[in-house]
Amino acid sequence: MERWKDFRPCPRCAYDFATGEGERACSWGECPYVPEELNVFCDYCRFDFATMEGNSPCSDPMACEHGVEPRSHVENVREWRRAMGFAVP
Repeated sequence: MERWKDFRPCPRCAYDFATGEGERACSWGECPYVPEELNVFCDYCRFDFATMEGNSPCSDPMACEHGVEPRSHVENVREWRRAMGFAVP
């Protein structure tokens, strides 16, 4: 089984890793424990490929070379959220 399927947020953490919303139970800007396979944000501009929200400087974020890896993680996040009982964006 892939490590990302076993990931569980810290106790009292209500941060939604897919949408970037919610209250964190810690003072980290980015959670150091989230597996890379659940990262759906562009490292260049922080565009969210799970929700398709953000201010991408690219004319087409779905064709941007910086988004290849995060786009490949979107289905992982959806599967993880379904397994955790969260709504899937």
